[in-house]
Amino acid sequence: MDEQEVSYITYTQKHKDIIHAGVTAINEIFNSKDVSEKRSLLFCLDKYLDPYYGYNLVYFDEVFLILEKQLFISNTKEVKEDILQLLTDYSKKNLDYLAENIEEIDSEILADALYALGNTYNKQYVPVFITFENHEDTTVSNTAKNALIELSKI
Repeated sequence: MDEQEVSYITYTQKHKDIIHAGVTAINEIFNSKDVSEKRSLLFCLDKYLDPYYGYNLVYFDEVFLILEKQLFISNTKEVKEDILQLLTDYSKKNLDYLAENIEEIDSEILADALYALGNTYNKQYVPVFITFENHEDTTVSNTAKNALIELSKI
């Protein structure tokens, strides 16, 4: 029987303090090599970005730009997946950095990145989806096609 690796992510007051300190402190964590700290901070950010909790980060857009840029930096797949989850759930209508650089993203997260772009419902990204609608990877292709269908309904 194969053992499955299980990861445990939590955050502490330290992570909340980092978020309250602003984008410079947040960026320092993402520029570190500590994957656990990155994932803990991302988990903590989930609370601060979720409208349910009522936080209104004045540097919301800057945080998202940091997250978008981190997708193109050498991070673990888990960190990138955590980032994509936040982008998908909370990005509102703007993921311009991701859209402009999508050709450079790791192929293993391309479909998820397109899905995040699609969730913005921003017609400005139609050319990106057209580029990938006939991609060799059917998951990528289907994600792009579904985004185009959804955008055509708007």
